Amino acid sequence: MSRQAATILDRLHALGDGHDGWSEAEYTEALLRARARRLAAPRGVVAETAVGIEALGARVANERYALPLDCLSEVMVLARWTPVPGQPQYLLGVTNLRGEIRPVLDLHSLLGLTPPPPESRSWVIFLKAGGAEVGVRVEALDRVVSLDPATLTRPHESGNGLPQRFISGITPDALILLDTAQLLALDALKDTRVNGPDES
Repeated sequence: MSRQAATILDRLHALGDGHDGWSEAEYTEALLRARARRLAAPRGVVAETAVGIEALGARVANERYALPLDCLSEVMVLARWTPVPGQPQYLLGVTNLRGEIRPVLDLHSLLGLTPPPPESRSWVIFLKAGGAEVGVRVEALDRVVSLDPATLTRPHESGNGLPQRFISGITPDALILLDTAQLLALDALKDTRVNGPDES
């Protein structure tokens, strides 16, 4: 597990117990297992080959999804956001992250799922996009899992009707691994009005 991934777990611990499907004990156990596998791996072995894909699980509608930890930069409660006029429906809006304006994607719209009630609690998971960060809204955080790439079913083989572009694979127990590169390649994110000021 990378230092960045370990930092994400530390931030999740700081959020405290109480979200659906998550407990600090489970995250601590997952972190210790991942560290043990990393220490046991022979030198020079690629991390993904040795330990699989470490991913953070999340709930969107009634579906279970996962995002690779190495692609994440921050997790927080989505307290508020501001819609951006004239943008596609899949762009929920923008929110403030450490004083910077960041776009937030609506996975419900992208994946054709029923949106949550307006008053329901949401979380935002931020993905790294070069020097910027892009959020995705989820309804609940789940546990950290280690996925074996060899067991993943490709979307075109599953026949489940999901938008194939955004799916990297599906586990035997129906956990859906999202393709972060495809999420970050969405046209609306190339709009400078959405991405905010250039940080260079």
